[in-house]
Amino acid sequence: MNTYEELTEIVKHLDERFPDGCEIFQRVSRLAEETGELAQMVNHMEGMGIKHEKYGMPDKEKLAKEVQDVMRAALGIAKHYEIEDLLEQSIHAAYKKSQKKV
Repeated sequence: MNTYEELTEIVKHLDERFPDGCEIFQRVSRLAEETGELAQMVNHMEGMGIKHEKYGMPDKEKLAKEVQDVMRAALGIAKHYEIEDLLEQSIHAAYKKSQKKV
């Protein structure tokens, strides 16, 4: 199973576990929230303001978790509109295009 398939399964299981959280505006709100948390982590990684004093040294594992949360939230939107296959095709096409430029 590849990373995309694993993320798809995570979204599926979360939707089953929390069926009341699957409305599109909830998904978009979740994406906005997760994006904000990722931005906060990037600020921490870059030492913006007093982040290091307030939170200590940044943690790359936490950064990876925030990136994953954003990806999962975005994939939930794709699931809502039933475009997972189109998303996968789009990713594959972008990958092939990027390989031609190398």
